[in-house]
Amino acid sequence: RGEGDFLTLLKKDKDVSAKLSDKELEELFDLGYHTKHVDTIFRRVFGRA
Repeated sequence: RGEGDFLTLLKKDKDVSAKLSDKELEELFDLGYHTKHVDTIFRRVFGRA
């Protein structure tokens, strides 16, 4: 608790860092990757404005 955000804690964890580099972890936390199709989804659901 209060030791940092989740990404920072993962980077400091020996077991995690043995499997994933800092760069790989940062890529997993890239919100742009996970939200890149939001506009398409909204258009399909709600139609064009």
